[in-house]
Amino acid sequence: MKKILFIFVLLLIGISTFTKSQNLINGDFEQGPGAGWGIYSSNGAGLIGTADFFYSTSIEPTVYPRSGQYMGRLGGFGYAQNSISQTVTLPSTPNVYLHTYYQDRNSTTSECAGLWVGATIKVIVANQTLLETYLCYYNQVNDWTHIYFDLSVAAGQTIEIVFRADAANSVWSYIYLDDLGISSSITDVEDEESMPDDYVLSQNYPNPFNPSTTIKYDLPEASHVTLKIYNVMGELAAVLVDEEKPAGYHQVGFDASKLSSGIYFYRISAGSFKNVKKMILVK
Repeated sequence: MKKILFIFVLLLIGISTFTKSQNLINGDFEQGPGAGWGIYSSNGAGLIGTADFFYSTSIEPTVYPRSGQYMGRLGGFGYAQNSISQTVTLPSTPNVYLHTYYQDRNSTTSECAGLWVGATIKVIVANQTLLETYLCYYNQVNDWTHIYFDLSVAAGQTIEIVFRADAANSVWSYIYLDDLGISSSITDVEDEESMPDDYVLSQNYPNPFNPSTTIKYDLPEASHVTLKIYNVMGELAAVLVDEEKPAGYHQVGFDASKLSSGIYFYRISAGSFKNVKKMILVK
């Protein structure tokens, strides 16, 4: 059964140009599902939520928000149709860009040679296709990946941004979104992604947690990273990372659903950098 997953960015034609611009409301979804976005779901599924809200043992690896506690998710199965939308007035600058971060998950293990499995994603502005790409199990995006779209032709105008998904019957597919925004230059976005100056291990969030949490760490240079979880007896409970990682900002999810409540410690080793922090699992 062919599965199609569409993302539309639609320009509202015939609306007057305004001089005052605005950014997306709740672009990071941290205000929850009731702010900024119009929401439609044919099967009543929630489209904005936490990692725990979207958690399923069938979806691996588990997706955690890029920042904060909330993210958006579109897709599904059983011919589900869903969308989030928002009307925004773009700045009257020579260059205007819509940017977002995304991941996707797909249940099929079929080859990617045809359009009968996986998903087709499209981004369309004023009937012009800005992006058309194909998703399936073998090119699944497991890390938050930045993409942007040039909306300069609509600068100063009011547009409606619609992210829409049309799912197939039995083979599920999801796209996850986080940290959407509008910028007057690509540099503004790239500056946000500048490399860290130091090694940093952040406090997990949320903490206390049940059953999952996110651990973030920064690498100023490529390093072999190990990130391990220990109980209060010093016994190894889990190995989250044990591989070479590039310089940049990283995060990893920890699912403690099989562990008992209590205090745990997570320890990072990256080159000469070592650090330990405490977290609390409450069930």
